[in-house]
Amino acid sequence: MNYDQQFFETILNHSSDMLLIVDQNRHIIYCTPSVYEITGYSPDELKDVGVFIIVHPEDREFMEHRHKHLLDSGKNNSTEYRMVKKNGEIRYFECKTTPLPGTEQYLQVVSARDITERKEMEMDLEYHKNRHEVLQNSLKNFSNDLTAVMKLTDLEDRMMKELVTILPDCNPKILTSLPRSDINLSDGKMVRVCNYIFIKLGDRKQRPYILSLEANAVRESMESTWIETLVHYSAMVFESLNMIEHLMEQLKTASTRNETPQWVLRMMFNLQEQQRMTLSSDLHDTVLQDQIDLYRRLESLLKQSEIEKEAKSKLIQIEQGLLDIIHEIRATCNRLRPPFLRELGLKTSLENLFEHVQLTSTYKILFTSADLSRLSLSEEQTIGIYRIVQEFLQHAEEYAKAGVVKFDLFAEYDRLKLVYRDDGAWFDLGEGRLDTTHIRLASVNQRAQSLGGNIVLTPTEGSGLLAQLELPIHLERSIV
Repeated sequence: MNYDQQFFETILNHSSDMLLIVDQNRHIIYCTPSVYEITGYSPDELKDVGVFIIVHPEDREFMEHRHKHLLDSGKNNSTEYRMVKKNGEIRYFECKTTPLPGTEQYLQVVSARDITERKEMEMDLEYHKNRHEVLQNSLKNFSNDLTAVMKLTDLEDRMMKELVTILPDCNPKILTSLPRSDINLSDGKMVRVCNYIFIKLGDRKQRPYILSLEANAVRESMESTWIETLVHYSAMVFESLNMIEHLMEQLKTASTRNETPQWVLRMMFNLQEQQRMTLSSDLHDTVLQDQIDLYRRLESLLKQSEIEKEAKSKLIQIEQGLLDIIHEIRATCNRLRPPFLRELGLKTSLENLFEHVQLTSTYKILFTSADLSRLSLSEEQTIGIYRIVQEFLQHAEEYAKAGVVKFDLFAEYDRLKLVYRDDGAWFDLGEGRLDTTHIRLASVNQRAQSLGGNIVLTPTEGSGLLAQLELPIHLERSIV
């Protein structure tokens, strides 16, 4: 044996990759010792049997088709598959096969490299990306729905629905007392006792209001963060509902009027804005920061030169997905708390809103506005009008299915006027009457009342909706 041959055999015998020569029936003609070390099988156990015996049963059909194609084409190919070791352990391998068509029994050279760690890392990243997306969408939908919740039973139903959707095994319950007297709870804080999680949302009628979950349903730290955010927002709504319930009881004894007083509506909407602001801050400081941290770790990983081209391509796709999620979280925060609304003013903020909505909406938005420089709008009026416009946009998208919507904003004497028109459908109650109890239109009507204004909703001829909003404002008088 010359030196080169000895050197070559030394490399083969100590290679960590599996190197094999197999015939057209996939029987092993030659293999390196690493094959037996990795698979756990002895040479006798792999003698005169197809090498696919070590391939995972779910991958065998695919590998058999691949092998047939390789024999027919005579071309190199590579793929990934799962291998089952003799002890039952499942490992991932990257396999590269080179056919030798001119040889007896049509031999093939097979090189298989263990890529289990890389695959597990990819799957872990993919799982966390998808899970973050699910949790983020859950919080977005939950927060949007809670803006219309006006009763405690509705809050309970919506909260339970979200919990069992995201954590199917959590078995959520509402308790008004604890199973043990030594458990101390503070509002909004998670406490684990044995196999349960207890979270106190607040007090109602001198009794605690406690959410109970099975602890083993919460498996990830991000799920704990999700629960804390969900409960935190629910607790604020719960507190608001308690206050509203108390005030409404007072109102029932003091008045028999059917219309909700303006001060109650103002209080309700102000509380909603505070809740949205808090939720936006929570999302920004928790979920968004976790996403950014995950993205930065992935970005750092991609800079490693030893990552192979195919794996790097998949990781880049995951990286792009994370960027999309980060963008969506930021967009959600902006919807909950419009950025720089007070600094930019109403007109510019509405123009920015229309520009953003127009990118994804199915309808065309037309906006005209007179010179509003002399208007002196309070922060409450500015956010109120902004929210009314958002409700109209949602109405046009979800219900009216409009093709064109138009907004006209102008001041006339001491009144600010907003005129909305669309060419979509409206809710006919017969004799040309409009269903103003619909959730979006009802919200618009309540918003107008809370600002001391009034709104007239009228179905137009043929189809569409005309809405005319008037609000009392203060105009700065010019000095002559």
